[in-house]
Amino acid sequence: MAETSKFDTLASAYARSRPTYPAEIFDALRELSGRELAGARVADVGAGTGISSRQLHERGAEVTAIELSEPMLRELIAKSPGVGAVRGSANALPLRGASVDFVTFAQAWHWVNPDLAVPEVLRVLKPGGALACFWNMPAVGAPWRLGYNDRIRALIGGDPDYGNDSTALDEDPRIELGSRWSHLPVAVFETSWSRRVPLEHRITNVMSRSYVSDVEPARMREFLDAERAILLGHFPDGMVVEEYTTWLGVVRRP
Repeated sequence: MAETSKFDTLASAYARSRPTYPAEIFDALRELSGRELAGARVADVGAGTGISSRQLHERGAEVTAIELSEPMLRELIAKSPGVGAVRGSANALPLRGASVDFVTFAQAWHWVNPDLAVPEVLRVLKPGGALACFWNMPAVGAPWRLGYNDRIRALIGGDPDYGNDSTALDEDPRIELGSRWSHLPVAVFETSWSRRVPLEHRITNVMSRSYVSDVEPARMREFLDAERAILLGHFPDGMVVEEYTTWLGVVRRP
């Protein structure tokens, strides 16, 4: 049986609601890696519907998007002209050795097994190339988000089950590199920003999360109705201000 992804049923909601990444992240990636994005070959792994792949391509990179979920990959191909795309995972990258300048994981490194993925990343990177992992992290202290993570835990029966501990509901992100490669230095950059979206856009964002994919539909409807009421209490005009800190970690190939 072909390997499947928890995102197979979430592709449409993901494509409609997930935010892009701030320009400062790509400027910082160039500075921390010492390599230009323009003209670089980039493997964007766990590319989802192509949000980061398109942004990298817009900056002149030659991007190959790698995604396990076929529905996500279809969304990516339909909306990402100029971006190459292939089905695959971080554990066995479908690339030649020393063939790319960057391997990027946008909102994705927490799904990998570092002991399998790190050797693959190092294999495909050119000498002096870089691994870059970045996440849009919601501002948990924003008044409208207070208690949200606890409500999620109550809904799904605990914390989300990711592949490693690189990120969690209440923790700052970090790059788990596995036991063999834990000595590699990680250069970090962070920036804060916000966007203003319609309330239903925010609700769709909640529905795009992997950890709600198995929730029984009636319970999910009840949860979303309660979230709508909370959001309207903070944003009576129906426009939600989502606040984020975007975290970037860069590891250069030894």
